[in-house]
Amino acid sequence: MSLAAIDLVQPYTHIKAIAGVELRDDIVPKSPRFDDACIHNKAMILPESPSMKNITVTWTVGGAINVDETTVMYGEWNVLDKKIFNCVTRPTKQELDAFFSILRDVEVMEGETEEQMETDVTFAPVQSGITRWHPKHIDGDTAVRPETTFSLSLDLSRYKKGDVISIFTLARVDQKWVRGYFSEEGQSGGPPQSNIVNARTNPEWKILQPEIDSTERQSSFKGQLDFFSVPVTVEIGSRPGLFEESEIIDASIRLEDSPFIKEESNETGVIVYALIMAVVTIVAVFFCTFCREKSDGTDIFSVLSARRQIMH
Repeated sequence: MSLAAIDLVQPYTHIKAIAGVELRDDIVPKSPRFDDACIHNKAMILPESPSMKNITVTWTVGGAINVDETTVMYGEWNVLDKKIFNCVTRPTKQELDAFFSILRDVEVMEGETEEQMETDVTFAPVQSGITRWHPKHIDGDTAVRPETTFSLSLDLSRYKKGDVISIFTLARVDQKWVRGYFSEEGQSGGPPQSNIVNARTNPEWKILQPEIDSTERQSSFKGQLDFFSVPVTVEIGSRPGLFEESEIIDASIRLEDSPFIKEESNETGVIVYALIMAVVTIVAVFFCTFCREKSDGTDIFSVLSARRQIMH
């Protein structure tokens, strides 16, 4: 139950694999997030080939009990509005509605065909399901089940060499809580009041809380309907030759963790330096003790002692 309580704090979704290539998320504590960084953090180069007509995407949804809707959104990066798809904040429902309304108006004005419109931004068929925290999975079973995964095939054959595509997964979860078994509406006659319900069902909900290390700064918590994954960038590469293998290349650039590497390397350097100095000292003592300066058997210690006596 402790794991469930931690996981259910906030819904999330992330892409696990594309075209059989497993992807992982880097988690570096206190690592800053920058605009557009996610474009390169998870990326791959997909050679132009007939197999592009059937590219399997596998993703997971967590932090919830019921997955009401989940799907894949994909399209060319240069079409997306970087102000709302900025890798730092999640798009709100109002921002998404405004973006797609403007996009469709521009497409109509430019006389684009339906196929061209789909190339810009497309949504795959919607799926639904339950997560590993659903009562059907945990009743009488103490073992934690594997996370729930979804998958579908995308047709990317309309894209050509040089196109850079973004692939997002998104999910809407636990909407039954608004008027379901976690809702206070039936008892109080008003909308839900609890944070955990509002955070995933009410985009108008917002709460401010002072930060732990400062009384002046405040953290803002906003409700959402749709939760987006970190995108995967797919660049369409050259078509392989007749006898060349069509190989997918992982082009991901991992999150910057040089401060942690530097700190670790500094500690390692101190240890190595101490070991080297210890070895040098042992070698010096060995040399001074057993090596002879003169053939008559007088060792260096004796010579140094005699020279001190002469000087005094």
